[in-house]
Amino acid sequence: MPAWREEFAAQAYRVSAERALRVAWAVLLFDLPLFFLIDWATYATGQWATQPAHERILWWRVGLVLLLGGMIVMARYTPDVARRNRNLAWTSAVVMPLLGVWFVVICQTLVTDASLYAMFLIGVSVLFPMPGLLKLLIYPISIALLLVGMRYTSIDPIHFLHVSVNAACCAVGALITEGVVMRTYAADFAKSRLLDEERLRADELLRNVLPPPIVERFKLTGGSTVVEYHPEVSVLFADFVGFGKLAQTLAPAEMIGLLDALFLEFDEAADRFQVEKIKTLGDAYMAACGVPVHVHDHAQRIAEVALRIQSIAGRFQSDRELPVQFRIGIHTGPAIAGVIGRKKFCYDLWGDTINIASHLKATATPGSIHVSQAMRDALGDSFRFEACEPVQLKDRPREQTWRLLGRSRPGAAFKDLIKAAPEKAAAPQA
Repeated sequence: MPAWREEFAAQAYRVSAERALRVAWAVLLFDLPLFFLIDWATYATGQWATQPAHERILWWRVGLVLLLGGMIVMARYTPDVARRNRNLAWTSAVVMPLLGVWFVVICQTLVTDASLYAMFLIGVSVLFPMPGLLKLLIYPISIALLLVGMRYTSIDPIHFLHVSVNAACCAVGALITEGVVMRTYAADFAKSRLLDEERLRADELLRNVLPPPIVERFKLTGGSTVVEYHPEVSVLFADFVGFGKLAQTLAPAEMIGLLDALFLEFDEAADRFQVEKIKTLGDAYMAACGVPVHVHDHAQRIAEVALRIQSIAGRFQSDRELPVQFRIGIHTGPAIAGVIGRKKFCYDLWGDTINIASHLKATATPGSIHVSQAMRDALGDSFRFEACEPVQLKDRPREQTWRLLGRSRPGAAFKDLIKAAPEKAAAPQA
């Protein structure tokens, strides 16, 4: 069975089960007490014995109570939700018409008018949507049982003819109603499924633009501005060295294809280490770790991505025989993160940490990873460094910077971070 048919059947059973329970509670709490009150008044006034149908109707009401109580118990104590829904749906669609047959047969004042039974059948067809054609058998079977019951009650041939015509009209009317209702229900299901698919596509597009935790907050706030302060963030800027000169020698499609292939592998490396790609700016690439979800080893992760970017660039240079080089700057510190824009959303970072990382990138030598003293301290002895000349960072005095060379134990940090990646996520910083 196709997936959409299974989904349609499950939804139809669920709707039928929910409506069956509502009907059961409504009849038990409101209708039956009123009926039994009428029976008590009839008995108290001495009219009970003059109408034998009263006793038969009383037993019918007892049977109705047992049915409704059984449905409520079934709903409460059936652990499998799908099975519970199917059982409730079929119990309602089958037993309700049979109760209607019973009521019309025992109530002698209604033998010449099947309009009440028509209400039963049409109510069943409207209230309980059921997948497949098996439900259609309920209507002719219940009508046949009605006619058999009428045939063996105290009814004259003329009345029986009237009842047969009425019953046949009831069956035809119920079948037509069933067809209209199910067609409408199927159309509504198709529209609902289409809307769900469109919503999923929209969510997927939004998740391609914004980090998943930010998407959820963005949806909850109705698209209003989302702003977070993060006390510890590591930021990376990577810049393609000589991109403008290379673009003059390559065809536009080849140049864009090269950038796309490079950035695709950068994205894969970032995803592997739970580093968030922030954006690309022409031939530059920006990423951060510790946003929007805090991780305690954000500095190590961003350093691993930086080393991976240099490795990817070296492989492209060797394989394609092109001057593919990146200068990289990374820094760690506090930052403000948030979503700006109303039509074209953008998740971005602001603060001195971002400015310093960008300045480190600008002052890096081609093919090197330029890191600040704060990043050097955060990485500790897990990585190897080479001292650079003190650099005049933006709005700061000259300070010592470093060139990241690699890991102290090649491969160890890479494997440890990959293994720990799914376990390190924490709640976003408020």
